[in-house]
Amino acid sequence: MSGSTELGLRAALNVLRDSIETGRMPSGLTLASEALAMHAAEIAECEQLLASALRGPVRRQATHEVVT
Repeated sequence: MSGSTELGLRAALNVLRDSIETGRMPSGLTLASEALAMHAAEIAECEQLLASALRGPVRRQATHEVVT
């Protein structure tokens, strides 16, 4: 994953976090409690996916064999 992709994903997650804190989307739309819970769950899932992508497969130097 490129650094700019990671930065973009983290910025998008921060927008969701801000929405949870304020109870509103950036457009000003008020979020229902179900939407707030959904955003929180998706942030957690995206953070896990991001962490997995950053770890990636481990390569052995001698053979360049991919080890998962």
